[in-house]
Amino acid sequence: MEELRNLHQNAFNYVIEVGPHKWSHVHCPERRYRVMVTNVVECINSCLKFARQMPMLTLAEFIRNMLQRWFYDRHCTAQSRRHQLTDAAHLVILKRVNKCAYMTVNPVDWNIFFVKRFRKQWTIDLARKTCTCNKFQMDMFPCSHAHVSMFTCTCSIKGAKLGLHILCADFYKRQTLIDAYSVPIKPVGHPSKWIFPTNIADRVVLNPLSMRQTGRPLL
Repeated sequence: MEELRNLHQNAFNYVIEVGPHKWSHVHCPERRYRVMVTNVVECINSCLKFARQMPMLTLAEFIRNMLQRWFYDRHCTAQSRRHQLTDAAHLVILKRVNKCAYMTVNPVDWNIFFVKRFRKQWTIDLARKTCTCNKFQMDMFPCSHAHVSMFTCTCSIKGAKLGLHILCADFYKRQTLIDAYSVPIKPVGHPSKWIFPTNIADRVVLNPLSMRQTGRPLL
């Protein structure tokens, strides 16, 4: 913060005014960053760009068919994977392998490890899933220091087959993804076959009131 103050006073005043919960992951009350942000609203809006001009029943069937296709494709993709994590989490693991270079690991016991890289040092507790870099507990996903510590722990225990997936939260795991898309989206059938309650069937729904937009109509 002192570097920011010396570099640009107005920028320093701005970040202090908005509060650290707006720009620091450590102070953020919710997990709204990295893979925890999906932007699903923007995704749905782009998919319905042309379909929203359709009649209501046609639009509803379009959305149902789209979700049916999405659920089936994603369920099959998750089932076909052989690793324990989702594709996004597995890719992060592969990228963090390179960061483990030049790290020295000194075990304290079976769970606590002391990791050094050049002049920096960290303490990792695999049992509590914490690291002094704070990334482990904030992301609920092993940082590079926990990665190299887990590798050292696996090598120390003869015959052990420990994977990094046991250090990850459930929402990073493949089984969670499979369960999320396990419920199929089924067709609703022809409207003539639908059964409505009496209080719904007798209700008269008028067309929505619409106002002409300003400007010249588009042809």
